[in-house]
Amino acid sequence: MLSQAVGKQPKLRSPLIQDDNEVPVNTADAASDDNRPLTSPDLFANGSTTRMASAMPIWEASSILTQQKDLSWRRDEDGRLCYAKDLGNGEGAVHFWVTQDVDNEYPAALAGAAALAVVDAFDIRAACMHLIYAAHAAQVSNPWEQDLVIDDRQLEEYLGLKKRTDKNRQQKLALIEELVKQPCKISTFISCPTQGKVKGFTLEEGRLWHLLGTRYHYQEDLLGGKELIGITFIIRAGLWAKYFLNEEGRKSHNAYYQAGTLSKTLLESVMSVWHHREGAARLMVWLLFKTQFNRSLPLNVQALMEVAYGAEKVERARQSSEPRKKLVANWDEDLVTLSDHGWKIQFDPETYPLAIQPPGFGRETTQRPRGFFENLLAARLWIAPEEALINEVAALETTAKALTPETLLQVQPKVILSGSQVRALRLARGWSQRKLASLSRISQGLISLIENDERAITPENEAVFKRVFENGSEEQQGNNTASNLPA
Repeated sequence: MLSQAVGKQPKLRSPLIQDDNEVPVNTADAASDDNRPLTSPDLFANGSTTRMASAMPIWEASSILTQQKDLSWRRDEDGRLCYAKDLGNGEGAVHFWVTQDVDNEYPAALAGAAALAVVDAFDIRAACMHLIYAAHAAQVSNPWEQDLVIDDRQLEEYLGLKKRTDKNRQQKLALIEELVKQPCKISTFISCPTQGKVKGFTLEEGRLWHLLGTRYHYQEDLLGGKELIGITFIIRAGLWAKYFLNEEGRKSHNAYYQAGTLSKTLLESVMSVWHHREGAARLMVWLLFKTQFNRSLPLNVQALMEVAYGAEKVERARQSSEPRKKLVANWDEDLVTLSDHGWKIQFDPETYPLAIQPPGFGRETTQRPRGFFENLLAARLWIAPEEALINEVAALETTAKALTPETLLQVQPKVILSGSQVRALRLARGWSQRKLASLSRISQGLISLIENDERAITPENEAVFKRVFENGSEEQQGNNTASNLPA
């Protein structure tokens, strides 16, 4: 059940904006590093990875920007185009709408053809910009009330545009400005059910990201004309961050802190393949989130194809041979593209035998068995991220796994148990899910969802798991009694 707590969107104003009465979206200044606002600290301080917000609103917005009209959009009760995802077994939900307006604080969500036009115009590369915002937001303590100041030079570096020689300076700036705006065209409404000690809350409809200001930087030429040479953007996270990216709130059990890892290589990979291998680019962004929750369980081919190409194309391929040939060819090429960009792919030998694997992975013949397509849709495989991201996530997991039972309760706040870790700790003690449910007083069904990374671990449940696993280890050593079990 949801509580009555309602998060309201605050009136926004950046301290970098001079006018108290309105937010001037466009301002200009002369070209000088001294005139440019001080930007937020650069991402990727270690050269390869950085922390980023990874809550469901961020994941689903990434899907909107990459999968666009292939998602299940519908009309809401007001006739507006809406995409929704359930939370907490349908007790809550996160809703998304789109707008063309990036200037007004409370934009009107669009309906019908106007909304579809905005969705259709979304550029996959805008998902990279969205991820960059999510990473910058994770670098500050209160991202819902702190500005993220990002300029073109930083964005060129993050996106690998400095290496591009096919675009001149003006073209790069125009591309950057358009990509900056697109994530700011998404608004969201969130109703989150009570989970553990964190009471349910409802966040009123508001932007996912606010574009508070844009400053253009010019340089005069010899004839006195002005040439645009740079742009600085002022971004702020929406109110969602107060409830899903709040470290202090997590400690006091009134909010969550859900963060993952973003690699610079992923941004550059998406930017390099999006045009000719759209399916691979979609998969890279989706797998960025999926593989941080769980890399131990295999992925289903049909589910991945629906991410890469949309459910409608998959269904057409089932009905007709020509769409099927095209889809399978794209799937094969996209898996090769993932592999070429550092993703580790392992086929389940039982469901994904060599006879139906892509030619680039060892199959020598171009022929597949008759009726193979349904077997392919049911096949399973493992896909792990590029090495830099694996190492970063593994470092967090190693920290948790290296803790002794006596120190397990002293885990630092940012070392959060994953579903795969819960499963590993349970199996290490020889427990069934029923046994863990009995000890923890957490239902077996919820434990199953958690271990399969289909349900987030709340701070309260995390504390219960740690206490139970500690007590269980002591019990196995004969140093504990039933009275030590959590009440």
